[in-house]
Order: sequence, then C-alpha cells, then structure tokens
Amino acid sequence: MHTDVKPFPRRRARRSSGRRLVFDGQADDWLEALPLGNGRLGAMCGGGMHAVLDLNEETLWSGAPQRDERQRRVAAAEAQDLLLRARAAVLAGRPQEAEELLARRQSDYAQAFLPVGRLVVGAEQPDPVDVVRTLDLQTAVHETRAGEAIAETFVSQPAQVVVHAITGGRGDPALDFTSPLRETSRDVLDDGFVVRLQAPLDVAPGHEPSMPAATWPEPGERSVEAVVVVRRRAEQERVVIVAAIETTYAGPTAPLSPIAEAESRARQRVEDALREPYERLRDEHVHAHRTLFDRVQLDLGPAPDLPTDERLSHARASGDVAAADPDLVATLFDYGRYLLISSARPGGLPANLQGVWNAEMRPPWSSNYTLNINAEMNCWASEVTDLPETVDPLIRFVEALAERGAVTAAHDYGAPGWTAHHNSDAWAFTATTGAGHGAVKWSFWPFAGAWLTRHLTEHVAFGAAPEGFAADTLRPLARGAARFMLSWLTETPDGALGTAPSTSPENAFRTGDAEVGVGVSSTMDISLARELLETVVALEDDPADPLAREARRALDRIPTPASRVRADGVLEWDRAVDEADPAHRHVSHLYALYPGAAADESFERAAAVSLDRRGLDSTGWSLAWKLALWARLGRSDRVSALIELVFRDAHANAAGHAGGLYPNLFAAHPPFQIDGNLGYVAGIAECLVQSHRGRIELLPAVPSTLGAGSVRGLVARPGIHVDIEWLDGALVETRLRARPGAEGCVRVEWAGHGVDVIVECDAEIIVTRGDIDDAPRDRAGDDRSAQAGRGPMV
Repeated sequence: MHTDVKPFPRRRARRSSGRRLVFDGQADDWLEALPLGNGRLGAMCGGGMHAVLDLNEETLWSGAPQRDERQRRVAAAEAQDLLLRARAAVLAGRPQEAEELLARRQSDYAQAFLPVGRLVVGAEQPDPVDVVRTLDLQTAVHETRAGEAIAETFVSQPAQVVVHAITGGRGDPALDFTSPLRETSRDVLDDGFVVRLQAPLDVAPGHEPSMPAATWPEPGERSVEAVVVVRRRAEQERVVIVAAIETTYAGPTAPLSPIAEAESRARQRVEDALREPYERLRDEHVHAHRTLFDRVQLDLGPAPDLPTDERLSHARASGDVAAADPDLVATLFDYGRYLLISSARPGGLPANLQGVWNAEMRPPWSSNYTLNINAEMNCWASEVTDLPETVDPLIRFVEALAERGAVTAAHDYGAPGWTAHHNSDAWAFTATTGAGHGAVKWSFWPFAGAWLTRHLTEHVAFGAAPEGFAADTLRPLARGAARFMLSWLTETPDGALGTAPSTSPENAFRTGDAEVGVGVSSTMDISLARELLETVVALEDDPADPLAREARRALDRIPTPASRVRADGVLEWDRAVDEADPAHRHVSHLYALYPGAAADESFERAAAVSLDRRGLDSTGWSLAWKLALWARLGRSDRVSALIELVFRDAHANAAGHAGGLYPNLFAAHPPFQIDGNLGYVAGIAECLVQSHRGRIELLPAVPSTLGAGSVRGLVARPGIHVDIEWLDGALVETRLRARPGAEGCVRVEWAGHGVDVIVECDAEIIVTRGDIDDAPRDRAGDDRSAQAGRGPMV
C-alpha cells in the first residue's frame, strides 16, 4: 500500500506544537496516515471522517514454530565441512572460493510480519468537507475534525483494544472489514462482527521473486490464526467502536494455541471495554501512555502556528531546518519516543523493521528483524530516554534466540553455546538466510549474539535492571554466546586470535576483477568478540572459573580496535582493501566508537577520517548511526548537516539510498524503516548527554542552531537522571538525581571542565556552569560547590 502521495487541499490551519502533529485534509495514502499502537496492536489512521484503520497485531507472522528446520539445505556434517573449507580458502587468499562454499550452507529465509486487515468506519462524505487531523504524541490519541463532527481513535494498552469514537456524526456508521489473509469464517452480529483469519505458512521476501509469494497450509497443517472482533454501542451523543485482535501465537518456540482461546480472549476484551464509559477508557489509556512519554521533555523553542507539513516545507526551503524551526528537531525526537513506546511493551515482541505497522503481504525485507544493525538500533534510545520497559521485549527475544541458536551452533558449526545471524523473525530464526544464492556479505555473520548481549549489559549499566538480572539473565546468555565465540575464534597467520571467514556487514571489497565480502578478522568482529569476552570476565566472581579463564587468555591474543588505526582511517578488515563502495551505508568498523565504548583517542581521530571518507548522505538508519558517531566525536557541525538530511522530503529524494521523511514523518531507508526514527532519538540524546567514559558529559555536540533549550529526564550511566538547561550554546545548569543503587560520586563535565559531585536518589543536586568553571583542575571537587539547596559535592 506504499503508493504515491496524493496532494490534499490546504484549508484551516490548526496550532501545532512539539507534542502534536497536525495536517489539513484527509490521508489518502498509507504514508500520510498516522500511527497508533500499544506495543502489541497497531493502527494506521487514514481517511477523514470516513475512517480507514489499517490494523496490525505484533504476533501475526507467516510460519510456525520450528518451521525453519525444514529450510536447512545441508546436513550438519556437510555444513561444518563447508565451513572448514571456506576458512582454509580465505586464509589462503581465495575469498571467492570461500564465498561459494559459504553460500552452499545457507538456509532459505526468515518469515514475514503481516497485516491483519483494514477496518473502514462510515461512508465517504458525498460533499467536500474540511478535515483536520491531529496526532497528540503526549496522549497517543488521534483526532479527526470535519465541521461539527469529531472522531477520536486510540489503541489502549490497559484494555488491549482499538477504540474509535465519533461525536456529532450522522447516525450509526457502517462498518466494513477486509483482509489479505485467508478468511475462514465470519459471524455478523447485531452490533458488529467476528472474523477468523489464517496466515500463510511461508512468505518469501520480495528479493526472492522465483519463490512463491505465499504458501498456505494444507489440511492438517497449522499456521498462525487470528480473530478480529468489532462491536459498537451508542453513548449519549457518541458512537463508540471497539476492536480486539487475538492470535494463536504463543511464543517463538511454543506450540500454537487453539483458535477458540484466541476468540474467547478477543470477545472478552471487547465486552469489557464496551462496559466502560468512554471517558474512563480514554483516561486510562492516556495515563498509561503518559506514564512513559512524560519522563523526558526536550524544549528547543516555540512552534509556529502552522500545520506540520507546512512547517516542514518552510523549514526545508530555508536551507537549514534546525535554524528555521528548532522545535521540529524536538518534534521528531518526541515522535521517535512515541513510536518506540507504541511498538515495544513488556511481555511482547521487540519492534520489527517497521515497528508494529505494515500494510503489505510481502513487505520490504519481510518487515522482520535485521540483527546486524536495525533491530539493535531500535533500542538504542531506550535506556538514555528512560524507557527501559521497551527493552524487555528484546531481552525475552534474546532468550528465545539463545534457545534456537544453540541448535544452529551445533548443526552449522559443531560448536557449543549459541549463535544467531543477520536475520530473524517471531520464531527466533537463527540460521543463515540466502537460499543458496544470497550475498555472503550479509548472510554470513554469526555475531548477533555478541551484539545483542550488549543491550543486556546496557540495561545493567544504566541502573534499570531488576535485582538479580545480571546473575540470572545476563550471565547465562553472555556465557552461552561466549562459548560459541571461543569455539569460533581461530589462529590467524600473524599468530593472533581472529575470525575466518569474516564479514563486515554488509560491505565488500575488490580483489582482482571480483568483488567479495569475505575476509579475515573484520574490525567489527574483533570489537564484538572483545566486548563479549570482557563482559563474561566482569560478570564472574570466581577467578578460577574455566570459561572466564579461557576468555582472559583469548583477550590477550585478540587485536584491539586501536590496532586497526591508520592515517587514512580505521581498517575494516585485518588489512587495507580496495573498497567496492567507499560511501557504503554500513559503518560497522566503527562499532567501538558507537554503540560500543572501546574507542581511545587514536581510534576517535581515525574514525573521524573514516566518517569523512564515507560521506554524510545515506539511508535513514545510516544517517541516524552517523549522527550518533559524530556526536560521540563532539562534532556539532556534522550533526547539524546530518539533521538537514534527516528532514529531507523522502519522496523528492527517493532514488538510491537517500534517507528523509515521508509525509507522516516516518523515516525512509527508502522505503519506510522505523530504525531511522528510533535511531534519530538516540543520536539527538547523544548530543545532549554522554556517559560511556565513566563521567557525565553535558552538551557534547549540540549544534549552534540549537543554542538555547532544555531537556528533562535523560538518564546517564550508572543510573543518573539528568536535566539540562543551556543558553547561547553554554550550560546554565544541570539537575541530577540517582536511581536507587546508583548513588555516589560522579564526574560532571562541560566544555572540558568538570566537578565531582555526590548524587543521591532522594535529593536533587543542582550544578551550574559556575560550579564547573570554578572547580579546581588539580583535585576532585570544591567545597565552595556545597551550597545550600544544592546537595553535597565532593
């Protein structure tokens, strides 16, 4: 349903702010519609008073538990033999041969996230009517106004239903529901309907045109089934429509549940919601959303009194979006937080490639989980913007990957522990995809376990993990990933420990007349390997623990990221190569700088050279990664240029790998991928506060065009809430308060100057620019800083 955007007439403007998106005219296209979600259910609100709701449910995928086992193309002994031969080939300088051998080990593909269907409420208006659409990010309520009629839509987290209420309309609206899935039956009720649906058993990705677009279950086979229950009732001047969606999905590895159970849950949810007065339903929904959304507030100035699309047009025309309309920078930051809250909640699945919104049966890249950057990027902002709840789905997913990945490690590698590759789905797919002909530069990458473990360590580092998490959850998962890693590491010709064959997602280099993506010990490989093994060592109390001892011995032999520094940048593999695409969108070799934290000064200098050689322009998610990388380097000038690229009109720049924003502010790869929206939040947060070096650094990379502002509620390691106010580019003050367990002395720095302060969880400490400027440079702290009302400083 990603069609060209149709222009709509400009009518009455409604005030827009950093917490509201406002558009005149109805949404005629999916990329004009506005998203709602509660982590499990998604709805794209299109149309006008003739409401078009494209519905999603996070567990509605093609496939079934363990169905990936049917896709394995070779037996375990052959897979392991091919791997050993590929290793020998690449170490002998024959990378093309290694690629051919690795391709023969590939499984087919991961499964696809699918749409539920389209609910249409009301008939099209026979006469033209002025329509104003508003999405309030703070309340997660979509409002449509047309004359005296008002429609409100929200997806309730407490009630687990979609609610659409019309006031001032023309009698009972008609209800219509269609689905691209197989409809197995439909019951028509006096006040609505019940529809039962079945998903395909397989959906091949769009880049596999020779494979069937969908394979449906034969008699006796089961795939995910869904039940959609929609009912309505009148309430004074209002008509309330409630929709519930439940599926038979019971978890990545659990058997499918009976459809009767799903139907019972759906019917009960609708019945419970219809018993509640509308205002109570709405209030409970708003409270649940604001409990998360209101934790952080970024203020960069007032918003013009214009619809959102007009604001964007004016700001883009100026040549400097941030200077022309600084609040747009904050609006997109809030929108990203809103999308994260709406697509990832405890107990469910993590946000996929499109969050929880998809209208296509064969969506781009199957709208699944790309584990070599995109799935991780979706969670980069979770900890720093005080949304640790949105990490819970990823933690549960990693646990499922570890279970399924143990099978892959044993079958494909003859190795202990667990591994996962670049692509996964709701069934925790962990094998290599590619169907025997996929490019090895993306398909062969057994390092997802190492990267995903970092998110669990960050959960601890930010003080958000519950008691016992490090020992009971992080430790066993990290140790399992490390067992595989230690088995996978091999001695390289220089006597070091490294990886062969090795890829640097998803880049390639030239050798002779060929272009290949396989080398030895990519810089990303050694960065992830070192980080994982250091985590295992740090988590182990027993110095005699065999795994920790083996990890320490390995760390002595694995090259450091700093060893890859050269005058012309950071090496991507163990040696200089002829880059096939010097401006490649992936910057995997700079992992140690961000999201990692292992970059020393020499690596930082070389990373800046590499980033300049890569260039700024790229896909939406690549812009977000570069935004965070340049922020780590303190380069506000590069940040400013990247913000300009982020805010481009995606339709006007749709060729190639050029990111930007669609009319509804979805980020473009192109096409739409939510990682660009969510990664942008992390990048902006990195401009405001950094804490990866054992100290809290304030305003390290704020562009001059954002010279005045304030932010409240960000979180710094080891669990310090940080509020900042700045003016004319200079710090005014910061307020600090600790999470329980994070109390103690922290170093606070701005512009290269700093002071040590004691932060408590039951008292707020205020540090001004003067406190930092006046602090002695030769010792920690200053007694003059311990002033009344500011709490103790060291």
